Amino acid sequence: MHLVASRSFLSYTEAELNEKLTNNPYTFLHVIHPTQKRDVAEQIKFLEVRNLFDAYVRNGVLVQETKESFYLYRQIKSGKTYLGWIGGIAIEDYQKGVIKIHEHTIEARENLFAEYLAITGINAEPVLMFAQLESDFKSWMKGLQARQPLADFSTTDQAQHTIWCVDAPEEVNRIQTAFEAIDAVYIADGHHRSASSERLHRQHPDWPGTAHFLSYIIDEEDLTIHPFHRLVKDVRFDEQQILEKIQERFESYTDLVQADHPPKGVFGVVTKNNVTWWKFKEDVSIDPERLANQVLVPIFEFEDFRKDRRLKYSEGPKGIAHLQEQIAQGHATVGFVLSAVGVDQLKNVADAHGVMPPKSTYIEPKLRSGLIIYPITYGI
Repeated sequence: MHLVASRSFLSYTEAELNEKLTNNPYTFLHVIHPTQKRDVAEQIKFLEVRNLFDAYVRNGVLVQETKESFYLYRQIKSGKTYLGWIGGIAIEDYQKGVIKIHEHTIEARENLFAEYLAITGINAEPVLMFAQLESDFKSWMKGLQARQPLADFSTTDQAQHTIWCVDAPEEVNRIQTAFEAIDAVYIADGHHRSASSERLHRQHPDWPGTAHFLSYIIDEEDLTIHPFHRLVKDVRFDEQQILEKIQERFESYTDLVQADHPPKGVFGVVTKNNVTWWKFKEDVSIDPERLANQVLVPIFEFEDFRKDRRLKYSEGPKGIAHLQEQIAQGHATVGFVLSAVGVDQLKNVADAHGVMPPKSTYIEPKLRSGLIIYPITYGI
């Protein structure tokens, strides 16, 4: 199993990707690689994915379960343990708002991925979700870890992956009953995959496999939310001019900031050799929205954050050092450090039917493709 499951294409460098494809004949990257081809019609790419998937099944690389099952999946990385359930979640819950969202999706991407699902017939990457799980149910989950796992392996990103198949009818029923009692489930990562699955169901309601989509649900206390920091390249200003504009608008924050983690309401301004800390003006917004409204729009005159090429994002775990490296190499003029959005803040936005700015959260765990695959039209 460890030879098959893969990270997202986007997480590999070109050299890493070539090494995987050259030296590992089992990696799921071979199946999904056609989607990266250029100058090829999307339908042809998707058909090639389906054909490659069929070959993996014929050759015994992938085996379909014969019984209804849930999978208890544990990932341990950087000293943090994530434990939750992989299974199908109902499209009806998405339509009724039981599944809560906090991002807008782009219709063109929804249509494209819905077409991908329809042609390939498989859903191979679960949507990461979280909920408030009942304490007795969590205790039972933890106890299941004493059983012999279906698979237990480590990967080159220093993560340990362990998975248990739970298929006894009474235990399947217990899991279903526990989730039926939950009032709300929140999407952490995977808004486009969720929306595309709902679109596919509307297009093909007669296909039994479209009534659910693949998800991984963990307890909200286990979710890790990092910030995305910002990098801006604007040739109109130098570092000193930017700092002067910041100083005109904001009060300096002089308390000690621990390890790149400012408290909420505080942001960092990063230049090549220095970091200064400032207080946002008080309002009810989350910090990524404050940065947009109080800094990026009035100072740099941003209008469309999705399209403006002056703006780049840096994953929080990379820290301030990565921002300074990008500035030193001329890729940016200045960087901005943000605090992490809290789980309660994310829930409040979703409960209010609000939307977060792009790249407000970098969330872990990151899940693998091809570990557990949900059949939409395949084998059913």
